[in-house]
Amino acid sequence: MLQIEELALRRPKITQCSPLGTSIPSNTPHGKSLNFTVSVALPTWKDNVLYEEGDPVLHGQLKSGYPRFVYHRQIKQLITLCEKRFAKPEETCLVFPCRRAAEECREFINRRASADSPSSPTTQRIRLAELDLLMADDSHPLSGIPARLHIVLYSRTYASLAKQFWQHSGEGISSRFAQHALRVLEDSEAAAQQGPGVRGSGTNPRYRLGAYRVDAQVAAAQTADDVASARDEELFVEERFGRNLEVRDADNAKGLLRKRIAGIVGDLVVESESDDAKTDKNLDESHERKSLRGVTEDDVFLFPTGMSTIYNAHRLVMKIRPNLKSVQFGFPYLDTLKIQEKIGPGVHFLGFGSPADYQQLETLAKTESISALFCEFPSNPLLGSADLTRIRALANQYGFLIIVDETIGNFVNVDVLQHADVVVSSLTKVFSGDSNVMGGSLVLNPKGRYYAQLKDLLKTEYSDSLWVEDAVFLERNSRTFQHRIHIINQSAEALAGFLVNHPKVMNVFYPKYITTENYNACKLPAGGYGGLLSIVLHPQYSHVAFYDDLHCAKGPSLGTNFTLASPYTILAHYGELDWAEEYGVSRNLVRVSVGLEEENDLLQIFRSALDKA
Repeated sequence: MLQIEELALRRPKITQCSPLGTSIPSNTPHGKSLNFTVSVALPTWKDNVLYEEGDPVLHGQLKSGYPRFVYHRQIKQLITLCEKRFAKPEETCLVFPCRRAAEECREFINRRASADSPSSPTTQRIRLAELDLLMADDSHPLSGIPARLHIVLYSRTYASLAKQFWQHSGEGISSRFAQHALRVLEDSEAAAQQGPGVRGSGTNPRYRLGAYRVDAQVAAAQTADDVASARDEELFVEERFGRNLEVRDADNAKGLLRKRIAGIVGDLVVESESDDAKTDKNLDESHERKSLRGVTEDDVFLFPTGMSTIYNAHRLVMKIRPNLKSVQFGFPYLDTLKIQEKIGPGVHFLGFGSPADYQQLETLAKTESISALFCEFPSNPLLGSADLTRIRALANQYGFLIIVDETIGNFVNVDVLQHADVVVSSLTKVFSGDSNVMGGSLVLNPKGRYYAQLKDLLKTEYSDSLWVEDAVFLERNSRTFQHRIHIINQSAEALAGFLVNHPKVMNVFYPKYITTENYNACKLPAGGYGGLLSIVLHPQYSHVAFYDDLHCAKGPSLGTNFTLASPYTILAHYGELDWAEEYGVSRNLVRVSVGLEEENDLLQIFRSALDKA
């Protein structure tokens, strides 16, 4: 019988676009009630426009969405339950996995509310609540796992500000953590409904409610035993047949993730990683051999999302070099820029990554000092690569930190740690590949100037808020990471080569063709150019017809095992299209994340769609 890792490496058929609003991928093993996918089908150009315009009919059809932008169904239910339990009539709330994030959310709301209305500063109190979740059944996989909810309660007038923090920081509670919390809370409410003098913990004896601290009354909520029993069954199926580590082994899963990342970043080759029976042994032996770059698992820190790693890197920078603006070099993913704009002293945006921007960077560093430079390698969606050697020389001279997001390039293809103080990555993307779990990693450069300060800061500032079940899924999904990357590299390069020579295509943004010298300077000997590319058609051809006829999965996110397309600028910058175009990001741009499908199948669907353009 083939193992799940071998099955994962079979070249799948093209994933046809699912109906509007359905989850991507639609063939999730979790069933309709327990779906943790991180993308949603938006199959036509018009669907994307209506989504951005907030069309109520379209939004009513969405069954899921990217978790930082759309509250997952389980999270919305948890918010409702926490409102009933803790909130005043005029209040709503958000839930976070650690106290630090909750306190920073409160600070963000207060600061932004005051900035938006300086003549009338915030007067309404923003409250915090903490709730411990305890399980009564020691035999359950999640028993003994520490679980505490950190709830921020605020006036509904501040809901949009709270949502901004949730989106920009990536620090919110995960959908799997919310699922667990719901079960505990719902069973505790069932016990309350049975009345005083009734012993036990409700309809499901595995759960009981722990102590909580908040100045609000407790209200009853309905139970959901069908969800609880389904979740128990899911855990059993995944652990027994899905080759997951047991949830009780979450610490082991996190250790394996850190070792896996340290091994790849540190130039170690772990052979037979697809054989999960040898995974622990291989990683441990590899770790015992000294990394060529000195990286160990102690230099790798895990976070609940990719944006959380960027947000926390920004927090560290502000403590090491306070009261100084940062620099965003090159046109980035939108929330990376928003974090620097809205939190802290501000940012210098050098969005072209042009020769003039390098000159301006040196002038800024020389005349007013900067805290750090943030850049993507390569960038999303234009796939440009910065000259990290040149930037490193400036950083050495003027003392600023370098934070590089290598999500698009990824550990297997490029080595950016040699130039960076901190490397961040979204593990949600190709590291996982299955589009069913969120996560992020932050890696310190042991040879960096600020290594000791960063390491000491993280001892007090780091909160391990990656939920245990998410860690287990990340560990399982990433066992085939290196093998998948090589397949995706080949397919994406073949597709890019076809598109760059097509008469209807005006621009192909792909590292092989964009700032190639800078990319190749960091490209590893066995690395490729990654799986992401963006295209723009000549203006006389229809980008709408092309996109609508493209027979693959279509929705937000990237780095999936299946090919996924989206009209990126529409989704990311709909309210600022003219501004984005000033930096070369066309409103008609289509971003494509290439998956594991056969090259000929990929070429055929793009050839067919271009025929319709």
